[in-house]
Amino acid sequence: MPVRKLTSEQRLSRAIDIMEALYAAGDGGMTRTEICSRFDITGASLDEILEIVSTLADRESGARIICECRGERVALTGDAGRVLPLRLSAAEGAVLNHELESLGIEPQTAARIRHALLPEELGYNQRVFDTVNHGSHWQQLSCAIQDGVRCRISYRSMDDARPRERLVDPLRITANGDQTYLIAWDIAIDEQRTYRMDKIEGLTLTEDSVVPHTPGVASLHDSLARTQRSAKLLMPFDMAEHLDWAGITLIERSGADMATVTVHYGSERWLLSQVIAAVGAIRILDDPALSKRLCDMAKTLVCPL
Repeated sequence: MPVRKLTSEQRLSRAIDIMEALYAAGDGGMTRTEICSRFDITGASLDEILEIVSTLADRESGARIICECRGERVALTGDAGRVLPLRLSAAEGAVLNHELESLGIEPQTAARIRHALLPEELGYNQRVFDTVNHGSHWQQLSCAIQDGVRCRISYRSMDDARPRERLVDPLRITANGDQTYLIAWDIAIDEQRTYRMDKIEGLTLTEDSVVPHTPGVASLHDSLARTQRSAKLLMPFDMAEHLDWAGITLIERSGADMATVTVHYGSERWLLSQVIAAVGAIRILDDPALSKRLCDMAKTLVCPL
């Protein structure tokens, strides 16, 4: 019976699967027999695939993958941990999903495309807003945390007019409501900081490793409370019930259908943006100066006719 040869598409698919399996196996690697059995390939096909994997390099860092064969065992060495599969940005993901849906791509094919380009933890069939909330650098930051790699991020906070670069040691990724946050140690100020993942506009892995820190285990709610900035807001009770702001400390009824909400906040621009977005449904009760700044900010958003 002739040996079945893999097609080019099958070789590429097996190469990706084998690379992921070897990465997960760590320094110990896997045996040739184990790989051939698991992925239903011959020894000759495995040699072809290992040659393909060994040609891969990260186009930004130049890092390469090396498949080291130690007798019957195969392992990834070199800079394998820095070579990452291509993942789409949020904007590119939006285009991809639009095209997949508008062109009526066959569901199995569409699933394979999402499988190849979207992070597995997001789910291949998740809508684009999930990718947006996780940001464009979720996978690279996850790998950096696991590998202990110091990062340089370009981040635009609500109070920044443009993105600003920060050198950080990433510690962990956490979620609050429908938002995801990077908890990291800011090297310049030598303190722990929280960054919204979808506000990270650029990421570079440095050649340095993280150094030990004593990170706080406080929740986002506790972190906001330590900012010592709070406001009392008046809004409809049904709106207050559905807020998912992390800094809320108190919701009290005010009359039949209104409520007062006390909230801690880290960015004044964020708070004012929430008030403006509510289109008059939210009023600031306890800080006339903040109300004045709200009016000034709203005026800057009005386009002259």
